[in-house]
Amino acid sequence: MHPLAWPVLGCAAFASGFQLFQLVAAHRFFRRGRRAVRGLPCVRPPVSVLKPLKGPGLDLEANLESFCRQDYPEYEIVFGVATADDPAVEVVRRIQRRFPERDIVLSVARERGANRKVANLVHMLRAAKYDVCVLSDADVRVEPDYLRAMVGPLANPAIGLTTSLYRGVGRFGAPSVIESLLINTDSIPMFITAEWVQGLKNAYGASVAFKREALDAIGGFRALVDYLADDYLLGAWIARAGWRLVLLPHVVETVLDSTTVADVWRHQLRWARTYRAQQPIGWFCSIVTHALLWGVLAVAVTGGSALGWTALAATATCRLVALHGIMRLLGERDTPRWLWLVPLKDLASSGVWLVSWLGRRVEWSGQALRIERDGRMVPIEAPEPMLAPRVRA
Repeated sequence: MHPLAWPVLGCAAFASGFQLFQLVAAHRFFRRGRRAVRGLPCVRPPVSVLKPLKGPGLDLEANLESFCRQDYPEYEIVFGVATADDPAVEVVRRIQRRFPERDIVLSVARERGANRKVANLVHMLRAAKYDVCVLSDADVRVEPDYLRAMVGPLANPAIGLTTSLYRGVGRFGAPSVIESLLINTDSIPMFITAEWVQGLKNAYGASVAFKREALDAIGGFRALVDYLADDYLLGAWIARAGWRLVLLPHVVETVLDSTTVADVWRHQLRWARTYRAQQPIGWFCSIVTHALLWGVLAVAVTGGSALGWTALAATATCRLVALHGIMRLLGERDTPRWLWLVPLKDLASSGVWLVSWLGRRVEWSGQALRIERDGRMVPIEAPEPMLAPRVRA
C-alpha cells in the first residue's frame, strides 16, 4: 500500500465526520435561533436601508421592489451610485414613481477608495437620517418581514450588529445554478458551523443591520474603503470595539447573475483569495474538510482497493446526507434537485482552493485588483477620474 494511504484515509474519515457535524450544527442553530427570536421585545426604531448600486443587474428592479414592500412602520431607502449616468439610476427612478408613499433617496457621488461599494456607502450614509441602518447588496431579495427580523435584536444595548444567512438562487441558466450550489452547499454550512465553534466574529455582506454608534466606533465606512473583505472587517472591527454580533436564522435570497462559467470562476476565486487574505491559517486547514477530494485520493493511493472505494462511498454518502438535512432546515426546495452535481462541484471547489494560493489578483465589478497581505486592495489598472460629489434626493 502507498505510504500516504493511511494519512489520506484518516483525512477522509475526518472529512466525513465533519459533514455530519455540520448537520448537527445547523439543527442546533435553527432550533436555538428561532427560540431566541420569539423572545425578543417588539421594538421598531426608524431604519435607513442602504443599497449601493452599479449597473442594471439581472432582475435588479424586482430585487429593489422587495424592499419597498416591508411590513415596517417607518423606514427610508437610500440608493447610491457613483455617477449620474449609471444604468441603475433609471431603475431607481421607476421605483420612486411606482412607490410614491415610500421615502426613497438617490445619492450620487464619487468618493475615493479601491472598494467602489464602500466608497458609495460613504456618501450614502451622509444622506441617511436614522441611527439604525440595514445594508444589503443589490442582488438581494427579501420577504416583507425582513426589516423586523434584522432590527429586532438591536434593541439589546450590547448588540451592535446583526447579519443573516443568504441562499443563492440560480434563475439564469447552468452557471447561476452552479454558483447557487457553491453558496448553498459550501458557504451556508460553513457559516453555521463557524458560529458554533468560534462564535460570530464577522458579518456577511449580503445582509447586515447595525447601529451608527457601532459603525462610528470603528471609524465609519471610510476606514473600509480600501479593503476587499469589507463585510468581514465591518463585523470583526465592531466586535473588537466591544459590541456583540448576532447571526440570525432569517434567510434572504441573493439572485445570482452569473451567465458564463468564467463569471462563476471569477466570483469564486475572488471569494477564495479574500478568505485566504483574512484567515490564511484557517483557509489552509479547511482543505481537510473537502470530503470528496479525500475520497477520490483514497481510491488513488490504495490502488483502487475495496478499502479505497469504501472510503469514497462513505465520504460521498455523508456529504449528501448532511446537505439534504441542512437544505430541509433552511426550507430550501431548489438545491436538493441539483445535489447529484455536488461531487463534481466539490472537486472543482478543491481546485479553486489550490489556485487561490497561486496569486493575489482578483477581478471585481470590472476592476482588476491585487490583494495585499493585510487585506487591502490596490487597482492594477489606472483608477477612473474623480468627479465632483453630488447628492440627489
